[in-house]
Amino acid sequence: MKTDVLNRELPYSVQINDGLRQTCSDGASLAFDAKYGIMFCAHMPGYHGDYGESRGKIALSYFPASQPTNIRFIDVAVGDNVYVPNILSLGDGCVRMFYERHSRAEGDHPVCYKDFDFKTETLGEECTVQVKTEGGALCPLGLSCCFAYLEKNGYFNHVYKCTEQIIVGGCTYFEGEDGLFYGAISGELSEVILFRSEDHMETIEFFAVYPKQVQYEFDYKIIGSTIYAIYRTNHEKDATSISVSADFGKTWSEPVDLENSIQCRPRAILSGGKILMAYNDCNQETGSRPNVIMGRTSVKFCTIENGEIKHLAGYHSKYGIVNIALADVLGDVYMAYSTSELALEYQNGTPWVRGKDATRYVKLGDLFSETK
Repeated sequence: MKTDVLNRELPYSVQINDGLRQTCSDGASLAFDAKYGIMFCAHMPGYHGDYGESRGKIALSYFPASQPTNIRFIDVAVGDNVYVPNILSLGDGCVRMFYERHSRAEGDHPVCYKDFDFKTETLGEECTVQVKTEGGALCPLGLSCCFAYLEKNGYFNHVYKCTEQIIVGGCTYFEGEDGLFYGAISGELSEVILFRSEDHMETIEFFAVYPKQVQYEFDYKIIGSTIYAIYRTNHEKDATSISVSADFGKTWSEPVDLENSIQCRPRAILSGGKILMAYNDCNQETGSRPNVIMGRTSVKFCTIENGEIKHLAGYHSKYGIVNIALADVLGDVYMAYSTSELALEYQNGTPWVRGKDATRYVKLGDLFSETK
């Protein structure tokens, strides 16, 4: 492999949040509709001239996947701290968008969703995700049912630290080989609950727990009965780790830290029949500054097979690559991400401002072709 494969300038990208009204955007999540060739991106927009994280709106942009022109926008939810979108394709031009009504106050903070139909450009009513309990009853997905499940199964070690929020967007929802849909719920420095669903997440069932302390950003994919997980560790460790379960979540391997990794929202997708993982690293030569939490400018892609991590590609941009989202479209990898240019500015050796300037979209192509 050529050494520059892991250290290339990010290709030209397109802004996919509404630049006329917004300069700030965060938390992108992608879904591709194969029938119409449309890419959907759910994200949290901020107001024009503002920078940083926005927690007052969930929005959706959609456009032809291979040629993002005529980008259209719709506001999905507006309110007091609606937070961290996730998205799932329903097929036939429809997507389901999830978000947490996170009020930063005491309460259950329910996980909600709305459906959008591309063909008619209509947005459905807000619904609440329901959890199937062991007794067969349903309860709204929120803090109380998550805490009860963790406590009942002996995983209440850290949950007291995450009473402000649960994170629905830390894990990308996906369809498994068995036709079920999978996801995870994580909190601030708590164990992670893995769940599955038969009905595109209208109702879910908890089935396993990742037992380590996680900094709320956790993603996983499944091949056979093996689960491959990638996650952001706690602040003290400041790294991205990989862990594997060969028995569908009953036991887990000891985490392996990815070299030179830095805290961010790592991602995992199925691509080329393999688990493809992406994470931010802190290569000083590309301008990354690991002591600046939001100043992440370099991303690396790798696979993990039989315990072996294989690096495929790496990209950098002085404008930042942070909080990425991935999608595979007919073997080509597409990425959405937030820029963070302002976070790179310093005053007296300290970061000046925490900035996420926009959500952008780029085609990376077949990342496996250069390693064959």
